[in-house]
Amino acid sequence: MKIEYPDLEVLKRGYVERSRETRRQDERETSPRVRQTLIDTPIIAAVNEPPAFEVALQSPPRAVYLLTGNPLSLPGMLQRAAEQGKQCLVNIDFLDGLARDRFAVEFLASHNVAGIVSTRSEILKAAQSFGLITVQRTFSLDSAAVTATRRSLAQFLPDAVEVLPAMAAPKVARKLLEDHPSLRIIGGGLIETVKEIEDLLAAGIHAVSVSDQRLWII
Repeated sequence: MKIEYPDLEVLKRGYVERSRETRRQDERETSPRVRQTLIDTPIIAAVNEPPAFEVALQSPPRAVYLLTGNPLSLPGMLQRAAEQGKQCLVNIDFLDGLARDRFAVEFLASHNVAGIVSTRSEILKAAQSFGLITVQRTFSLDSAAVTATRRSLAQFLPDAVEVLPAMAAPKVARKLLEDHPSLRIIGGGLIETVKEIEDLLAAGIHAVSVSDQRLWII
């Protein structure tokens, strides 16, 4: 898939420059698996329906969020993604036919999922025990929500926090990174342009999750 944007090269250059500045610190503070998925991949393809999965397999992003699937479809999807060199993080809160518990995490781990995304810390604790990447999804609607997130992180620290909407991520990141400097921050939701991605990465956000297939460009 080839999509032409006038500012695509600017985005690429900005990401490379940011990578040069932060790579040494990132490599010291994170595991190889987390580094590959959450640092070396600035755009995460968010897949919310089966046709989008087919597009994601042929698109540049190496990391894929799965927000769709069930116990029958997921094993095949995860296998196909692995064959294409993709790292899949599954948002367990959106799956069909699976309870939100340790057994569901174990099922996904047995099929080589790279990580789990959830709003539930207990699910993420289970995922961590299986050696999976953990991403806590948080909705930063106001200051009270950000404070609640900070309290939650004091109890359990995932590998990354996905902040929604993405435009709030830079401001929220400053607060979260005060407490946890090695935390990875992902911006998600309401991203519509390459310029918005460029601005988020320039502001220090480590990656963005995007469902708009036109933006699955690097």
